[in-house]
Amino acid sequence: MMLRLFLLILALTAPPLSADELMEYRGEPLPAFALQDLEGNSHSLEDYRGKVVMVNFWATYCPPCIKEMPSMQRLSDKLGEERFAILAVNMAEPRDEVEGFLHKHDIDVSFPVLLDPDGTVVSQWMITAVPTTFILDPEGRIRYGLFGGLEWDKPEIVDTLSGLMR
Repeated sequence: MMLRLFLLILALTAPPLSADELMEYRGEPLPAFALQDLEGNSHSLEDYRGKVVMVNFWATYCPPCIKEMPSMQRLSDKLGEERFAILAVNMAEPRDEVEGFLHKHDIDVSFPVLLDPDGTVVSQWMITAVPTTFILDPEGRIRYGLFGGLEWDKPEIVDTLSGLMR
């Protein structure tokens, strides 16, 4: 409960972020994780080795998160699931709230929506704003990071991610 309150206060008081492009990631490697999706299936980063992976941290109270989800689905459709994957990690909200939110906003995605119920992964990955997105290369190294929302299916983003698949 305290984590949710902290995240809500942070989201409401943080300055607006706008993102126009991916930034090269220059930080330390972040820990692997395994989380369950809404159906109870487990997903670990290791399961996606060999693919370019987008790890997107989001919350139901985040308007930019809502706005970018359709473009994430379009990106997934463009790049295909054979060499690209999206993992949408919800930030410490109960399963029923997440399911209700997706239904209410008519958000239908083919990629896994993962639950981090106690905020462990959010803490380990030092997430302080939503949406926050990391792009991992096929070897599992973080190559790009973004703090803020983005139209993910813009041609320059598609080109950048396609370049990682080669």
